[in-house]
Amino acid sequence: MRHLFLCVAFLVASFAGTPPALAEDSFTPAMEAYREGRFSDALLIAKPLAEKGNVAAQLMLGSIYNNGEGVTPDTDEAARWFGLAAKQGDASAQYALGMMHEYGGVSNAKAEEARRLFTAAAEQGHVASQAELGIMFASGRGGAQDLVQAANWFEKAAAKGNANGQYHLGTLYAAGRGKLENYSEAARLFTLAADQGHAQANYQLGLMLQDGIGVQKNLSSAIARFRTAGERGVPGAQTALGFAYLGGEGVEKNDTLAAKWFAEAAMRGDALAQDRLARLYFLGQGVTRDIAAALLWQTLAEEGGVTDETLKNAMEPEITPEIRAKVAAEIKKLEAASGSPAP
Repeated sequence: MRHLFLCVAFLVASFAGTPPALAEDSFTPAMEAYREGRFSDALLIAKPLAEKGNVAAQLMLGSIYNNGEGVTPDTDEAARWFGLAAKQGDASAQYALGMMHEYGGVSNAKAEEARRLFTAAAEQGHVASQAELGIMFASGRGGAQDLVQAANWFEKAAAKGNANGQYHLGTLYAAGRGKLENYSEAARLFTLAADQGHAQANYQLGLMLQDGIGVQKNLSSAIARFRTAGERGVPGAQTALGFAYLGGEGVEKNDTLAAKWFAEAAMRGDALAQDRLARLYFLGQGVTRDIAAALLWQTLAEEGGVTDETLKNAMEPEITPEIRAKVAAEIKKLEAASGSPAP
């Protein structure tokens, strides 16, 4: 779930587009207080203006209550203020409220309402809303799935430099869904998004560089992309780094770093990484040999759909009832901590 955080940059951008009649001089002290971190003062000044219909003030109150800036976080109160601004046709407010319905956990959140709000904002040229609307059309969230419409909105956002739009449009070209399959165009779009720091785009571009799909094969560049994505928490990229260090492909072979990256991905539920980490613990390769840890990760990998009979058979003679009980208890702890099957 994406966390909605409407920071000062968002507000400044929003207020910059506010009609002159709404961005009146009386609001300036509120904006100055907000920028200086005097949120209580900002709230005190902005609230009477917001109650009179000032869109900029309504946006500020929505941000303050959503982010818990000087007040107890209250997403429902935030949604109320964003809603008032959205009803006046403000695209930034429509986007903010749409994000709350789709990601922010507001009471009575509805995907259909998110799509309606994103549509209203997107049709006004709000770039982030165009990308979000594309995602909803691509997934079928909040209404019918329509890949051609998804591609249309992604193109609009991508043309304005939006990384999400570029990435998702790239996925359509790569899959040949909503667009004719075109790996070169997919790689170009992934590069544009990746160079803006988009984690998933870096991972996908790394895969293309690794295999020479749509671009010239370049293992060292692939590793750089995987590392950027891996450091941002993308499990697939972390697993790819683990394999690269284990085999010395594109980097100097390093079992310790292989284990580190497999562990990062394994903790995020990547079943293949869990299996490879189990193997490393069984062999004592890159980590201290630990049969219990090997069994733990092998069990989780199997629950995740990766069966490794070779490893399972090799470990069996060394697994005592005590080890098996210890691992079972550890898995129960993980499940209890997460509220769902481990990890």
